[in-house]
Amino acid sequence: MYQTIQTLLGILRLQRGPQDLPSSSSLLAACVIALIALQGGLGQAFIPDDPSIFPQAVVSGAVTLGWLYLLLRLFNRGARFLQTATAIFGIAALLTPISIPLVSAVRPDDEGMLTLSVWSLLAFALSVYLIYLNARILREAIERPMFQCVLLFLAGEMLVFSVVLATGIGLPPA
Repeated sequence: MYQTIQTLLGILRLQRGPQDLPSSSSLLAACVIALIALQGGLGQAFIPDDPSIFPQAVVSGAVTLGWLYLLLRLFNRGARFLQTATAIFGIAALLTPISIPLVSAVRPDDEGMLTLSVWSLLAFALSVYLIYLNARILREAIERPMFQCVLLFLAGEMLVFSVVLATGIGLPPA
């Protein structure tokens, strides 16, 4: 497990890639479960007024897995699914203890407007880095240009967002 964490940290530092991870379904399952548990637990701790954090994490994880599976099959790289998904979920799990408190610090003011603050700038910078990092993981997996991988990653995020909205999870009460 120590070696896997070291590899994930290497991916974070842009020194390693998903191909450096073992191809293991149990490792992927551990990363998915860790991410959902971290998102659910930290979400409840930092955003206690939103009871849908855990269901959103479950739906998001399932849709992301499905999206990655279909995407890799579409580009004839189905054999890379385990390593690619492990990299994406492992990176997300490592950064969740930073991202959830950071995002929870970005709150609207009394008029419902977000104000420019250090927290919002840090959250934005982290978001851009995560887009780049996930697109880089996809680039290694499907061997396509970086710009195309950025668009594919963003399309996957839009799919996750759409499915979460379509299920009604996280909508304010009527």
